[in-house]
Amino acid sequence: MYPISTYGSTAIETMTVNPFTGSVKVRFVNTPDIQYRFLTSRRAILSLMIKDTDSLGQWVNCHL
Repeated sequence: MYPISTYGSTAIETMTVNPFTGSVKVRFVNTPDIQYRFLTSRRAILSLMIKDTDSLGQWVNCHL
């Protein structure tokens, strides 16, 4: 799992991704629960890792 920087995000506390398996692990600020989402597009994960996304919350809403 590779950590994604959540600096400046008001919705996401921590986020880790695995582009090989297509899984994303997200911890939201308002809820202490950890939500797992499997079978996410590997291209979307690689794009997130390479490019600096404006809003992680929007990425999560779009791809998860």
